[in-house]
Amino acid sequence: MDATQHRKLAGEALAQLSAALLPHWQPTGMRFAHLPSALDAQWTAALPLPRADEVAGPVTLIDGDGADFQREADADTLAREYAARPRTRVMESLHTQSDGWHALTTLHLSRMLRRRVSCSIFESLPQDRTAGRHYDDWDGLIVQVRGAKDWRIGPDPDQANRVTTRPGDVLLLPRGVLHDVTTPQHSVHVLLAITERPLEGHPTPPHQSAA
Repeated sequence: MDATQHRKLAGEALAQLSAALLPHWQPTGMRFAHLPSALDAQWTAALPLPRADEVAGPVTLIDGDGADFQREADADTLAREYAARPRTRVMESLHTQSDGWHALTTLHLSRMLRRRVSCSIFESLPQDRTAGRHYDDWDGLIVQVRGAKDWRIGPDPDQANRVTTRPGDVLLLPRGVLHDVTTPQHSVHVLLAITERPLEGHPTPPHQSAA
């Protein structure tokens, strides 16, 4: 896929993501929302994505309750370590590793929100260990691209908000919200992590503090 095609996909992605995000975005951050079919499902499922054995940087294997994050840069070592202990694979900081549509979308979203945004891709199979119940220090704009992911969201696991994301769904997960996940068959989702850090030249509003 050439640069022109990547720019076209990035423009289409930004238009759809903006329409999903902006009604739920506030100067202090985002509101929780599950938006089924916010993106066209067939369009989303056809998006070209790098594989874990193709990325230039290391891939992170997430273990258990999040106590162990193993980063492997060698594809053979990654495959061997995954086979020995299946874990969710995370391709982190993809916006710094290529000029593909996902990197361009991240850049445009960052400029639009005047915040630092990073892009990661999560791949999981049913037997994969995950990070367990945790919260994040960023506002998560999550796009389900392949398969499905089951989410339990809220402080009490027994009374959690249960959500299943499928291709084209967008999940807006505010910072600090406890959640955990399981994978019914397989799952690939893109995380656009919107941090509190302002872009250079865009000062942080008075009610916010830079991370």
